[in-house]
Parts: sequence; C-alpha cells; structure tokens
Amino acid sequence: MDSKSGVDPNSNATIPDHNLLSEIGLYKHSRFQSVLSTLASKPTWSLSDTASFDHLHIGGTNTLEICTSKLALQSGARVLDIGSGLGATGRYLATTYRVHVTGIELQQTNHLLAEMINSKNEDPLVVGLVRSVNADFLKLELATLGESVQFDHAVSILCICHLPEDSRVPFFKQAARFVKLGGTIYIEDFFRRRDEPLDPEDAKELRDVNGTPHLPSKTEYVRQLNEAGFGECDWEDVTSHWAGLTRKRADKYKALKDKSADLELFYDVVAEKLEGGSMGGVRIVATRTT
Repeated sequence: MDSKSGVDPNSNATIPDHNLLSEIGLYKHSRFQSVLSTLASKPTWSLSDTASFDHLHIGGTNTLEICTSKLALQSGARVLDIGSGLGATGRYLATTYRVHVTGIELQQTNHLLAEMINSKNEDPLVVGLVRSVNADFLKLELATLGESVQFDHAVSILCICHLPEDSRVPFFKQAARFVKLGGTIYIEDFFRRRDEPLDPEDAKELRDVNGTPHLPSKTEYVRQLNEAGFGECDWEDVTSHWAGLTRKRADKYKALKDKSADLELFYDVVAEKLEGGSMGGVRIVATRTT
C-alpha cells in the first residue's frame, strides 16, 4: 500500500471497461463525424468549431465558468482533468484563464481525438498548455506524467458516475496523491437522493444505458471523500437545474431528423431520472486537508 495515499497498487479496484463505455450513446464518435468532415479543410479550429459535440457534460461553458469561480482559478495554475473526454474542459480553461491542464482519459478513441483537436487550436499557446494522456487513472504515478510536483486543482465532471462501488474510495485516494495539500477538487456528478436503494429497474437502466453501476447517497459520497483526505466539502444540489437542462437537451435532440437511437435513449434516461427524484445532480468542491 502506498504510504502517502493509502492506495494499494495490487488491489482489485477497477475502472469501467473502455470498450463498454465506448458503446454508450454519448461516447459514440459516429454522431459527430459530419462536423469533423466539414472542419477537415480548416487549418486551425476555434473552440466554437467543436462546441456542438466536445462538451460531454451538462451545461457546456457555463459549467466551466462555475468551476473556475468555485476554484478561484488563477492564471498559471496546474489542473488535472480526470476523465477528460474530448478535452473541451482543458481547451476552454487554457484559452480563457491561461492555466496548464493535463487530461487523463481512459478511452483511446477519445484521447486521440482530443489530441488532434488540441493540435488544431487557433491559439498557439493552448497547444502548449493542454495535453491528453490515455491511461487508467487508478494505475498512474505522478512521475509517469513527467510531473515532479502535485497539481493545484483536480477536476472531474460526470466521470466518477462510471465507477463501480468498490473503486470509489481508491479513486479519491488516488486523486489526493495528485493534488497538493491545500489544493482542491471540483466534481460534478450524480448521487442517490433517497435513503432507500434504487428501484431495480432504475438501477438496471442507469447501468446499461448510462454506464452508472452505483449511485451513492450524499452521506456515502462525503464520507468517501473525507476518508481519502478531502475535507471541507461544499455540496451544492443542482438536481432541479439539471432536470430542466437535460429535458431541453433530450427534446431538442429528439426533434432532429438525423439522430442516433442510442443517444436519444441516453438523453431521455438522464432527464427522466433527474425529474423523478431518485437521482440527483451535485457540484462538489473539496479541499485536500490530509
């Protein structure tokens, strides 16, 4: 067991199979190939060129502005983006706030596309400020990233929901290894709003359609963060706000002529669970205190 983190490198903690995640409607690249084809002839790309598909979270850049405000992000800060997807978070933060962002992405197809979009960015400074690393976060070492000091902040937006129950504490302990003492982690995630277990049908739908194998309660979530060394948790329940945003997203997508049945189902399930009250949405800011 690592004496600094409490993470056992030989433990059975796992993250989801990237092949299974790639079958989730949100992560299928076929849905935005036409946009990429249109952009192919452009020598450089702006953030708006890929904004229709590269923000895999709820709320787009508005979410990232909330993130930067809650972290009091300063120019030159070093940020670790865990579950970075197509790299939209890193590119936006680098462009707007001139911070260094290292994204960790499990799915190789996402990583390769993120790196390609990064390289095409019209702002040459961004190319040097943002990178994507294709890796299993639970198995990473700081030195593997070529880093000698810990990060000022970590960000994980709608990624932790894909973790199985037994991997959550190891994940948070691993995050604590990468964030300096006094540093912060910003999380957007789903949680179970009711004390009782989820209805079996809800649980199955979340697992099969959304890749969410476990939905923790607020009490469980905060306890896990505290156990990993993150205290002073600021918990903001954003369920009603997200319910409205995801319903609009689902209805807008459903009205399209050219759409994917998998993505339509994904959007519908998220909206339904948030509207139904069994699943909640949360923003968390926690400080590494030990």
